Amino acid sequence: MDSTDIDLDLLERRARVRYELVRAGRSLLGFAPALLLMVAAAALGRRPSSAFIFGSLLFLSGAFLLWRGQTMHRAVLPGLLAGIIPLTFALVANQGHACAGGHCSTWCLPACITGGVVAGLAVSWFATKRGLDWRFWAGASAVSLLTGAMGCACIGYSGVIGLGAGYAAGALPWAVRRLIAR
Repeated sequence: MDSTDIDLDLLERRARVRYELVRAGRSLLGFAPALLLMVAAAALGRRPSSAFIFGSLLFLSGAFLLWRGQTMHRAVLPGLLAGIIPLTFALVANQGHACAGGHCSTWCLPACITGGVVAGLAVSWFATKRGLDWRFWAGASAVSLLTGAMGCACIGYSGVIGLGAGYAAGALPWAVRRLIAR
């Protein structure tokens, strides 16, 4: 092997590593505003530790999807916007509760389920309108569910489970349409 071949291979590897590092840095920077959403959810929610846990997972997932590119890249913003719906519903529901006959209840679980249904419908509508495949739906779903989970942990993980069940119900029409299209 000629010495120029070795030099070219080395240069090619270095260029590829630098390229990927720049893309990763841009992805982290591009999804940095989601950190503000995490801080707001922690400040306004009842369980700041859950907001930080789900928010950290959201940040890592969103940055990964941006770095990955292609269809996954397109899923980040619609997923984040759809996830703001259950997050907002849960944060508003946390501001009050109803007491009657010595029993108190919050509106968190119904808000999470309703927000999940709306978010699932929103992601499904967007995927259908744009004609995108399951990779878009999976990426947008992950971002949406992690965004909503920051607020839906208001009564523990049952709120997050309610969010997931509502999301599944909202996404069901898209899944059925995909199966029929096959």
